[in-house]
Amino acid sequence: MKKNKKFLIAVVIFIAVLLIGNFIIDKLMQDKRNYYLQMQSKLLLTKYNTTYKYYKIMSEDIHTMYAQNHKLISLLEKIKTSTPEQKKEIRQKVYNLLKKNYKRLRHMGISQVHFHLPDNTSFLRMYAPNEYGDDLSQTRHTVVKVNKTHKKAEGFESCPYMVGLRFVYPIFDKNHEQLASVEISYAATELLKSVTDDFVYDSHILISKTIAKNTILESNYNVNYKETWESPEYLIEESTHKHLRDKNFYEKLKNNVNLQKEIAQHIKTQKPFSLEIKYNYKHIVLTFLPLSDVQKKKNIAYIVTYTQSDYLGNIDVEENYSKTLFFTITTLLFLFALYVMINRERLKKLALYDNLTQLPNRTLFMIELQNELNRALRYNYKTALMFIDLDGFKAVNDTYGHLVGDELLQKVAQILTSLVRKTDITARFAGDEFTIILPDIKDSSEAQQVAQKILDKLNKEIVINHQIIHIGASIGIAIYPENAKNIEDLIHHADKLMYEAKKKGKNKIICD
Repeated sequence: MKKNKKFLIAVVIFIAVLLIGNFIIDKLMQDKRNYYLQMQSKLLLTKYNTTYKYYKIMSEDIHTMYAQNHKLISLLEKIKTSTPEQKKEIRQKVYNLLKKNYKRLRHMGISQVHFHLPDNTSFLRMYAPNEYGDDLSQTRHTVVKVNKTHKKAEGFESCPYMVGLRFVYPIFDKNHEQLASVEISYAATELLKSVTDDFVYDSHILISKTIAKNTILESNYNVNYKETWESPEYLIEESTHKHLRDKNFYEKLKNNVNLQKEIAQHIKTQKPFSLEIKYNYKHIVLTFLPLSDVQKKKNIAYIVTYTQSDYLGNIDVEENYSKTLFFTITTLLFLFALYVMINRERLKKLALYDNLTQLPNRTLFMIELQNELNRALRYNYKTALMFIDLDGFKAVNDTYGHLVGDELLQKVAQILTSLVRKTDITARFAGDEFTIILPDIKDSSEAQQVAQKILDKLNKEIVINHQIIHIGASIGIAIYPENAKNIEDLIHHADKLMYEAKKKGKNKIICD
């Protein structure tokens, strides 16, 4: 009887421990999934913000070029007192003046340059010079805003021919009277290319059905905009859609009612979000990035990416293995907890560290850089960001093969970490590009000294597999807060200086 009682007690304890352990494991794994999904949303948002900044800088440069073009200003000054026939001649002259420049801009990813008159009518579409005179008051909030306030306007916008990012600027005469406005636009297809990479399983842009019906030409609407399973309130823009041949994938998504409800709940929040689905043993992360209208009052579109994630698969493997292990060795709870902790760190390292060099990868670099900038702002000190691009690395790969190239990258990683402080952060940004964060420095000369040590060390012979390797490096250094006030601008500035070093003969250091 006593044995049976002890057995029952042991069974009850075993079941209780099993249930508690199972609950704890489920909770830990879900936390990991949630953290990873949040990181995917933040990563896409960071890519978008970086792309937006780049487009904005390029658009401002183009506007400045037009605003200082005396021939263009002279032609625009004549419009106000011209007859329709004279306006036609002026339009042709403006087109002839700018068409060579416009062709170059098209190669740079700019979809449209469009001049408008102060009464919101179209004066000249560079891509379609014979289409003009239409009233844009109901379809182009950016144009209306510029002509009303005489100040620039920008944002994501839909119009009869395309959706995308628009930057609209006023053009003034010498008396500061507005002559016209100019729009520099980037199509949604170009925007999507800039924020996605080769790991994307599927990508597209969703546009509000109401906005599309009110602004897009019927001929374009019927051809390029289709119903989407993701939301009845949005349409998918076919020109941006990276189609998959596997039709079963889309059929499964269309039939997933619970997923559609979850998406609808997140869309109501008007915030970026990521969700996880499984298909053919693959883990797919669905990330939705909202794009607001020009007035920043409501979302009118979403950038949507489906990315295959090995990391989530690793979490599944860990979860199944942990439960099996926990069931068979419940008496070794401490070792089990230690195992979960170790594997948690290992999986975190897979997501945040470069597998080849063991340095922080781009994701962790972005996190650490933002943290350092926050500390620099709080404690009022300077932080340097160093962009390092190896000179001659491609030649090493071509001559000795990728195995030697990989060993060279590992050697460079060791050199970089040996020449900086323990508080400094060295990361592999991409390919043969490395970054170093130098917090709490006195001035830029301190960062330049570190960069010179790196340059001197990399200029020496490096022996790998009995092969003598010669490389160098081009280094750009940006200082926070002197050169930039936020993470996107700081990265852009350091990268720009690095490319300047490349252009000036390589193996150089450039710091403002």
